[in-house]
Amino acid sequence: MKIGMISLGCAKNLVDSEWILGMLKKDGHEIVGQIQEADALFINTCGFINDAKKESIQTILEAIQQKKESTYLIVIGCLAKRYKEELQKEIPEIDLIIGVDEYEQIGHLLNQLLHSKLSTTWDINDRVLTSYLPYAYLKIGEGCSNCCAYCAIPLIRGPYYSYPKENILKEAHHLINMGIKELVIIAQDTTRYGKDLYTNYFLEDLLEEIAQINPNVYIRLLYLYPDRITDRLIQIFKKYDNIFPYFDIPIQHSSDVLLKAMNRTGNRKIYLDVIQKIKKEIPQAILRTTIIVGFPNETEQDFLDIQEFLKEVEFDHVGIFTYSNEENTKAYELKNKIPKRIANQRKKELLLLQQKISLKKNQNRINQTHLVLIEDYDGNNYYGRSYVYAPDDVDGKVIIKSKKKLFIGDEVLVKITKAYAYDIEGEAQV
Repeated sequence: MKIGMISLGCAKNLVDSEWILGMLKKDGHEIVGQIQEADALFINTCGFINDAKKESIQTILEAIQQKKESTYLIVIGCLAKRYKEELQKEIPEIDLIIGVDEYEQIGHLLNQLLHSKLSTTWDINDRVLTSYLPYAYLKIGEGCSNCCAYCAIPLIRGPYYSYPKENILKEAHHLINMGIKELVIIAQDTTRYGKDLYTNYFLEDLLEEIAQINPNVYIRLLYLYPDRITDRLIQIFKKYDNIFPYFDIPIQHSSDVLLKAMNRTGNRKIYLDVIQKIKKEIPQAILRTTIIVGFPNETEQDFLDIQEFLKEVEFDHVGIFTYSNEENTKAYELKNKIPKRIANQRKKELLLLQQKISLKKNQNRINQTHLVLIEDYDGNNYYGRSYVYAPDDVDGKVIIKSKKKLFIGDEVLVKITKAYAYDIEGEAQV
């Protein structure tokens, strides 16, 4: 049978999609890239915030129109877990709905649908990469135990649990042997790794083992909780040249009052202290964070606080989101909701502030030489990423002029000549 996959949402969802495709391919199914070719079409949905839910529903409805009438439509992922009954009722064209907690049974459920007797087994090392790009995500855990007041992830994916180190290292070896040049380590909370599974083996230990596999393969770490960044972790970033000095630290806000209301661990001082420590130990460190504006009861003083925090820290990259009122979360019942127009205005003001900060930081990179991983070409320019930028256009990119032909996957030294708010531009030194 020909299997198609549409993967929506975050990188963690993408890894799940690739694991599922690998499992099905192992069973003899053929993986195809076009909706019209598929005999069974999987849509891996996101149900995190309202905009993501709308995108998932729209994608399902569009797929119904585009697919062959005989094609089975299988909806999986966070939306499937969170709204299974509603989806069954409102979109009867869906043939099978599978939540994130049922992935180990996905082969069995598919075989039931197809009246097949194939014996499907779940093995993360059968993963099929869905991208031709020279990086891959390495997922080290599932779920979340932080229970932030605004977040539905614990409701959807359950409490945090770490994957066994043997499985992770095996997959890392597998990806590197496939030619991957950058491993991007992810989980909902990477800094929690190992605490539920081992007594003396944590993220720092895992990171060292991965770094030692191949010194020519770079490692990027995402989703670091600020109050769990240890001195030892910072020293490991310093110790290994192939670990990018890139710190993705989601703080969500800087107001202690709002942080408490959000049920976030840590506070403004803790966040500043760890950031200052990183800057002192690793002056070239890239700092990224995410901010939520418009959380219930956010005052003008709270908003001023986060503005001042951004000015003081000068993050390289900031993702800014307006609060999404998610049912069954603690924040859902809070009063004094911020009107959408005010939340959007605050987001706009923060974006403008951060653009100025990012532009200044990028201007300081002019005349620097960066090692860039080539990922795209449009006929005029090449595009890629240095250690400054995470994948999937969440930060920005390097625009490259080159007199010599380059190829996707090439690693090229680029002298930076121009700076923009999000991107930098340079000339390949070839």
